[in-house]
Amino acid sequence: MRKLKKALVQGTLLLYIRKKLDQIIGKISKRLFYSHNKIQNNKVFFMTYNNQYCDNEKYIAEEILRQELPVDLVWAQPKKGKKPRSFPEEVRTVKRGTFDMFEEQATAKIWIDNALNCVWFNIPKKKSQVYINTWHGSMGIKRLGGNDDWMKKAQRCKKATNYCTTNSQFEEDIFRSTFWPENEFMKIGHPRNDILINKEKHDEIRDKVFEELGIPEGKKLALYAPTFRDDGDLTCFDLDYEAMRQALEEKFGGEWVVLVRLHFKNKKSASKIDTDDTNIINASGYFDMQELMAVVDLGITDYSSWAYDYILTGRPLLIYATDIEKYNTDRGFYYSLETTPFPIATNNEEMIKNIQEFDNNLYLENVKKFLEEKGCYETGQAAKLVVDKIKEIVGID
Repeated sequence: MRKLKKALVQGTLLLYIRKKLDQIIGKISKRLFYSHNKIQNNKVFFMTYNNQYCDNEKYIAEEILRQELPVDLVWAQPKKGKKPRSFPEEVRTVKRGTFDMFEEQATAKIWIDNALNCVWFNIPKKKSQVYINTWHGSMGIKRLGGNDDWMKKAQRCKKATNYCTTNSQFEEDIFRSTFWPENEFMKIGHPRNDILINKEKHDEIRDKVFEELGIPEGKKLALYAPTFRDDGDLTCFDLDYEAMRQALEEKFGGEWVVLVRLHFKNKKSASKIDTDDTNIINASGYFDMQELMAVVDLGITDYSSWAYDYILTGRPLLIYATDIEKYNTDRGFYYSLETTPFPIATNNEEMIKNIQEFDNNLYLENVKKFLEEKGCYETGQAAKLVVDKIKEIVGID
């Protein structure tokens, strides 16, 4: 009662209730699933922070399917709705946060996720289970962290994780200094980045993106995809799409279309993007960011880690960040934006100027220098190497 009264006074009642539910679920799951259900050696359980078929997990699953391995793939899908059409038939789905999901997770030999997903509901990991965390950043500038509840789950994740995938010395250093000081790293790159390096499927992916988003053939694509703000502020998303689009056409030639993809935490705002202008397309519902990166001709973001995936393509990326000082105070950076290869604009006038003065040769020189400084070791073989580890764990030759 004392803790409940304190929560009422401090205005943290919802957080208090959430913690209590987390504890109750943990106790129930231990009683129902931990002791009584046997582990199925060939089962792999996947979970992503947005519950979609995307990120590193998608490309690991795709490699397992490509090799036609005798592995049961189970994925936590959104709690509401039917199985999304993006999931292959060979991937079984189970609704997130249900007892069916707890049972699937408790009986899977391997857990794979890109955040703190597999520990979010306090499902205990058995000693013989293996947890591979691929995370979702990539040499990203944003500091890892969250509220007290998030940090407690991060500590739980640290204890449960067996392997972390990394793509650079920079990531190794960050992971060592935050949540995985003693965990084993798989220094192989990120599976989601294989398609950015290996360009064999780019034409096929481009056709898919153009068809799904209704883009006329022959258009050049710019992608604007900012990250979310911890305080929910959206005033920073005031990029003048049309003025920028015209500047791109004058600088680079061709006819340009701007894709706007807001973070999934800004879902309500994404629905308000003006879709009447055929040159501005709402791509917020396109869940596979890597496919978009594989085909767009130019990227624009603020502090999102996708910039440090996209850099592997060598194509231009520009920063539009109106709130650098505030964001640095609220969240914090691991390094200064000014040390990246990306031209920085804090208002629309600067953005237009950066497009007009963009020097591609200088940009590529700075990209090479940046990747060398961060100790990047992406090779385009990460998915295969993760699957090699899975085969080793489950005993497949």
